[in-house]
Amino acid sequence: MKREDKQMILIYALILIVIVLVVILAKVVKQSVPKENQKKTNNGTAQKVDINPYPAVNDECTFDIDYAGYNNLTMSGCQGGYTRYNINNIILDEKKLDVTIIYSDKEQPKTGLYINNRRALNTIDNVAKIKFGIFENKLFIYDTTNNEANALAFNSKGNEVYNLKTVLEKKKIKDLSTGETNISSKTLDPNSFTFQEGFIEFNSASNTCEKGETSKGSRYKVTYKNEEFSDPEFMQLISCS
Repeated sequence: MKREDKQMILIYALILIVIVLVVILAKVVKQSVPKENQKKTNNGTAQKVDINPYPAVNDECTFDIDYAGYNNLTMSGCQGGYTRYNINNIILDEKKLDVTIIYSDKEQPKTGLYINNRRALNTIDNVAKIKFGIFENKLFIYDTTNNEANALAFNSKGNEVYNLKTVLEKKKIKDLSTGETNISSKTLDPNSFTFQEGFIEFNSASNTCEKGETSKGSRYKVTYKNEEFSDPEFMQLISCS
């Protein structure tokens, strides 16, 4: 074989190797480029993904307030849209919790209770139906939205450590005033709750004291220490008289 032919074969081989390397490099670069945080609609236009957990609220409808002041609210500060409350004095274990209430009277999205930028409650049908308390370095929330009554507790990291509604659904505790039905967040007396250091008390509200009933419900108690909560314990029947 002539020397020139050998040189041409070598040149073609080198060109082929270069082409293969370029193709491989292009694939590697393409795979390493992060995908844009977008999604395509059917018409081909780009739509940005909304990653902000909070809705846009006008400055005049945004309020900084302490939790005692919030507990005294009877209605929202704005009508016809969003109202935002930043609770500014929730401190547990010397750590400040970012607690925010987003309310709308127009059933807009992103309403609820936020703790450390995470939504802890999805629905608030009235700002006056959320109450706050601090006991044993835990944030307690009394929630009477959706015609229910629930007690929740959160630690200094913003993690939920107690949910009475969940406990009642799991334990299926009989209402001793009837002996037949289970107590639930929908059958509790919302005006009977007491929150103190170390315990929560509440009443079931199974009867209306008509048709000769002798009791209108039962009294229950939940005790706690640190993040350990007892099951609801029956205390006494609530007399109709």
